[in-house]
Amino acid sequence: MPHIDWKHLPRNLREHIYDRLRTRDITEDDMVKLMDWTSTNPEVQAGAWCKDFGTFKLVGHGVLPGTLLAEDQPCFGAKI
Repeated sequence: MPHIDWKHLPRNLREHIYDRLRTRDITEDDMVKLMDWTSTNPEVQAGAWCKDFGTFKLVGHGVLPGTLLAEDQPCFGAKI
């Protein structure tokens, strides 16, 4: 199983995620949850996946995270 490659995100994807952090009102507590999870070097699906943190969702495809969703937006892909 692949792992998220946070160190080699394309610049446009990194900027997109930062933009979503602002527009989805991701709190400092939410960021701590995300950082705690990513620090474990979690395995992700080779295809589409979604990690629900309760107040927001992270979705991606393979090693690349794609976007952050608000808690009321539907998750897609395999739930991890």
